[in-house]
Amino acid sequence: MIIMIAYYLMTAFLLGLLIWNFVRARDRRGDLVLYLLVMLPLLLRLLRWK
Repeated sequence: MIIMIAYYLMTAFLLGLLIWNFVRARDRRGDLVLYLLVMLPLLLRLLRWK
């Protein structure tokens, strides 16, 4: 149980960092697409969708 909570906290932290970089890279469309591709699995994992 503790490991699962730590796993979700780390995933949420990484997703937060990616969202922060996504907001900062608004003018570079190539980077936005890459950030979205990386954020999608993390978001699905937090929502417990596989």
